[in-house]
Amino acid sequence: MPVQLLRIVKGESETSLPSHLQEEDLEHLQEGFDHTNKYFQGIVVLSHPLVKLGDGTDFLKIVLQDLNNLCSRINSINILIYGKMAVDCAKMIHSGDTVVVAGFKLAKSPTAAEDGRHHCHLEASEEDGSAIYIYPKQKKYAASETASVSVAPKYVYTPLNHLKDGTIVNLYGIVKFFKPPYVSKGTDYCSVVTLVDPSNVKLTCTLFNGNLDSLPKIYKVGDIVRFHRIKVWDGTKCPYPTWKVPVEAKDLEGDKVLLQQLRNLTVDILVYDNHVQLAKSLKIGNFLRIYSIHTKQASAAADVSHIEFHLHGGTCYGRGIGVLPESNPDVKELKEFLESVHLSDSQNTESVSSVESDSTSNDTIDLESHLQIYQQLPVTVLTDHQHFSNTELKTILNSTAPQQYRIRAKLKNYKPQELHQSLKLHCSNCNSLQEVPDGDSFDFILQDSAVTPSNPELHNTSWYDSVTWTTQDQNQRKITIHFVRHDEMLQHPEDTLLMIEGGKLKEVRNLTKRFKCVIPVRSTEDDLELLDLSAPFLLQGNISYYGCKQCSSPKPIKNLSSIAAEQQPSWEPTEIAQVLGIKLLQYVFIMKFTLVDGTGALNAYLFDYEKFFQIPASEILTNNFLQQKMQMTMNMLCPPGRKLDDLPWLDCFIKSYNVRDTTGHKVYYQIFDTTVAEDVI
Repeated sequence: MPVQLLRIVKGESETSLPSHLQEEDLEHLQEGFDHTNKYFQGIVVLSHPLVKLGDGTDFLKIVLQDLNNLCSRINSINILIYGKMAVDCAKMIHSGDTVVVAGFKLAKSPTAAEDGRHHCHLEASEEDGSAIYIYPKQKKYAASETASVSVAPKYVYTPLNHLKDGTIVNLYGIVKFFKPPYVSKGTDYCSVVTLVDPSNVKLTCTLFNGNLDSLPKIYKVGDIVRFHRIKVWDGTKCPYPTWKVPVEAKDLEGDKVLLQQLRNLTVDILVYDNHVQLAKSLKIGNFLRIYSIHTKQASAAADVSHIEFHLHGGTCYGRGIGVLPESNPDVKELKEFLESVHLSDSQNTESVSSVESDSTSNDTIDLESHLQIYQQLPVTVLTDHQHFSNTELKTILNSTAPQQYRIRAKLKNYKPQELHQSLKLHCSNCNSLQEVPDGDSFDFILQDSAVTPSNPELHNTSWYDSVTWTTQDQNQRKITIHFVRHDEMLQHPEDTLLMIEGGKLKEVRNLTKRFKCVIPVRSTEDDLELLDLSAPFLLQGNISYYGCKQCSSPKPIKNLSSIAAEQQPSWEPTEIAQVLGIKLLQYVFIMKFTLVDGTGALNAYLFDYEKFFQIPASEILTNNFLQQKMQMTMNMLCPPGRKLDDLPWLDCFIKSYNVRDTTGHKVYYQIFDTTVAEDVI
């Protein structure tokens, strides 16, 4: 049977895979190698809807994550499934399932640069003799059930030809046009995408947000896109104990009798930073829609916990407050619901959530107790998987890998203490890490290359103009700069790429302050070439870009002429690296956190580009403000000289994974989908 559903019993597969198959790691999936008797295994992290191709063939695309390579920036791969196998898999595969693909074809992925996944994809079909084995995340079917099982959709989607004004719906369709994010007004951004759905109706959607990072960077024609609602409103008693914000009675607005009657039907929300001004302008009786509110569970005492609601500053993830007009259908629905609420029911129930004083004669709030509560608030934010429940570290340490967990712990210690030592260069291809070279080594390489004179025969070609001059120092060095043209014309300095021969570090840095891109080169008999890859192959502003010596195959500089010939050359580092045969190294923060929660302690690695600290790793070396911000953040997470009981709590996601070495298997832990709260930094 090409598609089989297998069961896990007591941690072992009830049915063994064919004995001739051997597992292949993601990093070893390369074109040109024999994968006949190999299989790839991963966790389903994304499954697209089943569609038909132009020739009527059924097609399914899923994404598998390799849990053995979670430290790698590229740890997932696209799986393309065709024909009846696609139909069967669409009925059986769910997010979180473990899937084994055997008898696959390997082909270059045309979307690798955009989706950040493996540079190849796997293709599977019955015609090619492929086989797919599915281990459900949890028991969904009996062992005898086959691909005939039907699965109810998780969301209900509305066809574009059924849309009605004022409704909130879920949509999906194929992208026919996409305009990347641009400034719409003020500091807001928007992007435009045109969809066509199976009903063959076209719809243009404008996506708004105040934060550029929360909008899609690129959709490609042919992508399948889904849109889900964000509809946040309430009119019922909160099922959880809620924290009451410390406010003196004299500062409250509105009917005091009604406030007392509604005591058990209301929750308090703390509003921060840029949202405060709007909150001050709200009128009693306004109907609100609050977007991306943060819910925290905190403990006031050992045996009492409560829920807190926070609207943090900034506008990422659509965060904000909207005032709904009376004509809004949700307002009408909410009004009808509120009119049906019996206040007497709430008056007879004493709220266990209230942390206000029981004495009705004393309107003064115990601010000291609230300060203690505030100190229990986590200083980190979970950016996904909020449905996970907390797991004690003791349980994690006694569990097998790989798995994912949500934890609440304190940061007892971290390494390196010298934060600049945490910055590394990472190659996603060979998964290697290396130190960031210092300026002295770069200057030495520049001086060494200056010994080779510039070749006049390589000056003033069809795609660049050359200028040479002699320095006024005693060495009287000759420096040559080649300015790349576009449409037979030189561009503005801020749009220009140039190449320099014979310059020193100071001269190169001065050029980066005015021109967009600078590439240090030297002459050969036939063409210009890059310097030793120990030096940056490209400088853009304050950022130096490096290539992996092991994975790069440098090509002649003349290959840049293909970018210069484009209609609007962007001179993006990834594009430049690609045409020059360079495997681009990524700046990353690598740190080891020792986390404790009272039940145990474990070391979790932070492998971060810019998400955790909200600081781009590539910019921190040349930005004193960002360096100070990172140091202040670590001082907040792990205050020096403080007792363990006084340390703040961190909410984190961590994942366990196995690493094989000469001594056997070892289990490691890595932090993911976690960021420092904005009100902390």
